[in-house]
Amino acid sequence: MNDLDDLRDAMHSTPDFDPKPLDLDLVMAAGGRLRRRRRVAVGAASGLAVLVLLVGGAQLAQPRTPSPGGRPAAGPPSAGAGAEEAPEAAGPDPGAALGAVVDTGMKAEGQQRVLWMQRLDEPSLPDISIGVVAGRRDTDGKLTIDVVNNEVRGSDRAPGFHGLEMSMIVNDRKTPAFGYYVGAATKITVVADGRTIRAGQAAWSEDPSVILFWFDLKEVKPTSKVGKASAYDRHGRKLPAGNAGFTVG
Repeated sequence: MNDLDDLRDAMHSTPDFDPKPLDLDLVMAAGGRLRRRRRVAVGAASGLAVLVLLVGGAQLAQPRTPSPGGRPAAGPPSAGAGAEEAPEAAGPDPGAALGAVVDTGMKAEGQQRVLWMQRLDEPSLPDISIGVVAGRRDTDGKLTIDVVNNEVRGSDRAPGFHGLEMSMIVNDRKTPAFGYYVGAATKITVVADGRTIRAGQAAWSEDPSVILFWFDLKEVKPTSKVGKASAYDRHGRKLPAGNAGFTVG
């Protein structure tokens, strides 16, 4: 061994270094665990994005109260040399109801079961600006979100069904099957457990061509077997279906 080899060894080894045989099985197992941890971390981050941005198909949202006034205004600018810093402008709360809240006529522990539309602003979904929400309204008018759903591809205003969510149990509470339809639908139905069930429906106050609809929990239950939804015009003619399949979770 020459002086150059000695120098290399000295640079790459600590004084107490004790070389041992390399255990390839151990290295591969550790690498596999690391990759799994990374996948879990990505999944957790994606889950958070889903709750905030409502992307990735039908998603559950933790019950929360939409703020009617948007984000709190920024505090007064701090004193200092130079120009004053302008306070941050308050923007619309993405969880707030966009337009009128629709009463389904159903109750949940003394609260009204309601539907409403909310605004979405996700740069990766340029043609998706609204989502549909199923929640509750108490006697003081406070809204609580149970489930939200929105499109993840195409346009949220294309003719047909959008955001169909199956009846589920969320936090030990049943939620109705619901969604919205774009078009002149006067009747919306689904076959559940072998029976044709008609939905309750209401036009969205911000755009009458958007129809919010829901099914009574006594007729479409979390355990029901359902097919795709159908929409009909006032003459009984079938309308474009769009994304007519229900999703869960």
